[in-house]
Amino acid sequence: MFYEERVVSFRALITRLRVLDQDAGVRLIGESGGKKVYVFVTRFGPKYTVMTYSFGKGGAPGSRIRTQEFGSIGEVENALKAHVKGRLQAWVY
Repeated sequence: MFYEERVVSFRALITRLRVLDQDAGVRLIGESGGKKVYVFVTRFGPKYTVMTYSFGKGGAPGSRIRTQEFGSIGEVENALKAHVKGRLQAWVY
């Protein structure tokens, strides 16, 4: 069964990332280079992976733009703040 929960504040997003299970992730809509992008965050042990994708046809993720790994929640928070402009649009799955 697929489960997804909307996160409405950046503070709540960081709280959810701190306790993110290894089989869970976060999807958010952000901006990179003036274009709308999808940003996915996953966690495996102490490492977080942040992947940025272009918008494809019909709103599906397009090609991967960038992949970054971080060892702390602070680094992830800074990376996500660079992508989020205005109101947060994020979901935990």
